[in-house]
Amino acid sequence: MSRHKGIFQRLRGILKHKLISFGRQERGAIAVEMAFILPIFASMAFLTYDAGTVYTQYKRGIRNYYALGDILAYQTEDVTCSQLDKISEMVYKSYVSGNWARREQAGRDDFTKDGAVDFRFALRLVKIDEDPVDKKLKGRIEWSYWRHESDMTNPNEPKPGDYIEVPEGLQIKGLEAVFVDGSLYIAPALNYLGIFDFNPSANETHKIIDVDRYFPLRFVSTLGLKYSLKDPMSKKCWSRVLKY
Repeated sequence: MSRHKGIFQRLRGILKHKLISFGRQERGAIAVEMAFILPIFASMAFLTYDAGTVYTQYKRGIRNYYALGDILAYQTEDVTCSQLDKISEMVYKSYVSGNWARREQAGRDDFTKDGAVDFRFALRLVKIDEDPVDKKLKGRIEWSYWRHESDMTNPNEPKPGDYIEVPEGLQIKGLEAVFVDGSLYIAPALNYLGIFDFNPSANETHKIIDVDRYFPLRFVSTLGLKYSLKDPMSKKCWSRVLKY
């Protein structure tokens, strides 16, 4: 009996050793699995944050471009270049305030007198009229305001007096509407970690999204531009009736 007891003790010792060894191997397997799984979960979390960053930039940009059009569409008196500049400043401050998806560039093209690198636009008033060339109803640009003065002389930029295509729903002769012609520069989160230079003109780290919206005038049939050489912001405006 004692001999059998010794055998059982040895078996118990062997089984105990095997169980301990198995447990150690299991812990090692879990560590290896976690080494593979954790980067995947970390990547998913980062991509979710990145998607939120891009979506936030897009929604805030669109909303504030809409605000520009709405403010002008509700005007009851003609506007000046300085007023257009102040409206643009006000809307941009709303765009920036609390916008965690944006990385400010202090002293480097944030929203200087020439505009922001990620919030570029031109404001135009168009009047629906017949294009004398093809006899189609189009929008004739009555006046324009550019945040970037350099865009004013760009040969590809529509100028006051030019005819541009408008949506079918706006093709009503004599109708006037504010046209917000803007662009949003949407960047991935890596951009905001300082890995890339925040300059859309110098690299391709941004997705440029055009924002073209029309806002028919609400309370007046026409919205003129009070152009004056005494206005310090007159260099940013151009009316159809004035030679630039």
